[in-house]
Amino acid sequence: MRVAVIGAGPAGLAVTLALRRAGIDARCWERARELPAEGTGLTLWPNGLAALDRFHAGDVVRAAGLAAEGIAIRTAGGRTLHRLSSDDMESVGGNGIGVHRAELVAALAGLLPRGTVRYGAECVGVETVGGRARAVFRDGTSTEADVVVAADGAGSTARAAIGLDVPWRGGGSTVWRAVVELGLPPGPGLLTMGGDLSVGVWRLPGDRVYWFASGPRPGPRPPDRLRDWHEPVPELLAATPTERFVVTGVRDRGRARSWHRGRVVLVGDAAHPGLPHMGQGTSQAFEDALVLADRLRSTVDVAAALRSYEESRRKRAEAANAQARALAAVGAWHHPLACRLRETAVAAMPRALRLRQLAALFRLPR
Repeated sequence: MRVAVIGAGPAGLAVTLALRRAGIDARCWERARELPAEGTGLTLWPNGLAALDRFHAGDVVRAAGLAAEGIAIRTAGGRTLHRLSSDDMESVGGNGIGVHRAELVAALAGLLPRGTVRYGAECVGVETVGGRARAVFRDGTSTEADVVVAADGAGSTARAAIGLDVPWRGGGSTVWRAVVELGLPPGPGLLTMGGDLSVGVWRLPGDRVYWFASGPRPGPRPPDRLRDWHEPVPELLAATPTERFVVTGVRDRGRARSWHRGRVVLVGDAAHPGLPHMGQGTSQAFEDALVLADRLRSTVDVAAALRSYEESRRKRAEAANAQARALAAVGAWHHPLACRLRETAVAAMPRALRLRQLAALFRLPR
């Protein structure tokens, strides 16, 4: 079997690697001309790392990141509402890690044989003809395969080409992301909520910090009122030049009718784009890679394999997206009474209940 993967981000590289580990001739096409050198960070959770372990990529990714010492939720004034220790997290699958996106991509690409990824190849269309899939590129070249995997993100060209596009939905907020050089002491992955602003802080290797802020109003940098929040938020704000922020409007897409059509199948954000508030996007994409490779391994019925992949993954990925939308909605509350209610609810959540929820999220289905 021959598979063509469109997109060499984390999802596309993971799919290519998982397929090759399954004995399938998989190759990848990427519109960028080379591996990225810039970018921000992301979080990986135990389910994503466990999926990588299944196709022997977990260790190299862990080496590129830095594990947090548990997780914590705080108020703008610094009061801890909820804290799970490193041992708590290990009991439900392990600690999350922070990793620079460019370094994650380089780690995954480094596991593939030279020439597996073709750079500078922008896909402009895909189709199924006579039981084969075909991808066409802007330079006029094309490739045929038994299956084309669209891993080209939330704005997927391939998804639109096969008639599965769905409208964007506004998330009603802006996210500012940055990586800065700042030596912070070891600690938990941090989420702080104050009014309609939220801030997340994750340490990276090499005395760097990946941090993000979300709020309701656009602008080149987060609101100045973060200067009055607990440390290290003011320190991070002061250490980050405006040009270092990557600013995006938060939005996702509605539920796609299907994740495949003909011999073209969607993975990652191309299949199930969601809001970033759960930090599960990349981990869910790695689960996609694992399941798709398993279904295509030694199959004689490609259509049945693609159906089985979607049936296995759809409910779980959409549940993570629903949780992200709920968290985004709660994080956008701004009335003082609503904010106090939010703090009370977070502080009152039983530790055992939170651990059960995380265990369900982090446990890979059999």
